[in-house]
Amino acid sequence: MAKMNNEKREEILKEATLANIQYVDSHAHLLGIEKKDVNLNELLGSLKNNNYIVLDIGTTPNDIINRYNKLKGYNNIYYSVAVGPWGVMNNEEEHDSLIKELQDNIDNYPIKAIGEIGLDNYWEYGTKELQEDLFIKQIHLANDNNLPILIHNREADKQMIEILSSINLKRNSIIHCFSSDIEFAKFALDKGFSISFASTITYKKNDELREILKYVPMNRLLLETDAPYLSPEPFRGKVNTPLLIPLSYKIAAEIKKVSVENLAINVKRNLQSLLDDPLI
Repeated sequence: MAKMNNEKREEILKEATLANIQYVDSHAHLLGIEKKDVNLNELLGSLKNNNYIVLDIGTTPNDIINRYNKLKGYNNIYYSVAVGPWGVMNNEEEHDSLIKELQDNIDNYPIKAIGEIGLDNYWEYGTKELQEDLFIKQIHLANDNNLPILIHNREADKQMIEILSSINLKRNSIIHCFSSDIEFAKFALDKGFSISFASTITYKKNDELREILKYVPMNRLLLETDAPYLSPEPFRGKVNTPLLIPLSYKIAAEIKKVSVENLAINVKRNLQSLLDDPLI
């Protein structure tokens, strides 16, 4: 099969991108996109001019300083802070220091959520115990500040269920880039989580994931890019940006048997509720 050229890809994206739709991307790393040699100012201008809303996600201590300085002129961008499992330290005392840094971030910037945080048994960062310690401390940080959490869960369903069953969250929260099975989806929904699906729903072999999306109620559904990663079909292998999310909305609307307009209204309403913010 011949490879699709860029002109054909752009034609498919143009057909999927509907006018007068407010697309919401519940999870992206905008400065990560810039590191992939995308012109950030042009991207931000396009997102603003086309009425996109993006939740820009924290991953490392104090990354909010650079993120906010570059993005603060755009009122369609919202912020979380956190240290993901890749940031696990050598001991619990060092984690305590990270929590203090994150509290300073919350005190000094317009933070709407703690994330992404969680567990990753694929890469096995640090030890199981230290990953759990960092995760749990950030859950308590979120509770202390009445903020929702955004969970990174990779091949850690059993651990995640044990931890989330033992801690009461003050706010309904988000499972980001869902990649688990239907049983974990049911558990997450029972615990009050919304489930965010990445552009992987567009991949041809992901029928099981599309079935789970079909199961998730409209009032608990979010869509994300996780940009610059996980570009949708037919852009796989290219740099992902929030401007590609209409392709996921098109597929999700078909799965849910609703219009893209209806889907977009619900996704925005869901994120508004989770972040306790009217958004723009």
